[in-house]
Amino acid sequence: MIAFLPRRVRAALALAVLAVLLAAASPAAAFDEQTVLECAFRRALSMVTCKPPEEFQFMGLREGVYVYNVHFGSKFTEFYIQMDGDLAIISSQAWHGRRASATIIRDFPNGCVDLSLEPAPCSPLKTARCCGK
Repeated sequence: MIAFLPRRVRAALALAVLAVLLAAASPAAAFDEQTVLECAFRRALSMVTCKPPEEFQFMGLREGVYVYNVHFGSKFTEFYIQMDGDLAIISSQAWHGRRASATIIRDFPNGCVDLSLEPAPCSPLKTARCCGK
């Protein structure tokens, strides 16, 4: 049936079908996952330490571990977040072996990362969600 259509119509129809297929198969917009994770980790640290998130300074990655520095107790202290699949493990030498953990939930279509964890009663934040562009 399509063979009886003029060549121009067949070409236009083929381009329209290709455009629809490409639009349907296009992946979600990309976002800088590391930057979004750094933000979500800062919020998670705030939730477990009861400090404002802006007080946590991201120091960098050391062998795959996110390192943050904050004035905690009477001195500056490092907090570490290590990822194990979809789990973020939070620790610090100041905690004397105590750890916290959070489930990492990636929302790729919206460019967001959520960390699922229970905040301390004194926490200034109740969610650890950050979104990129």
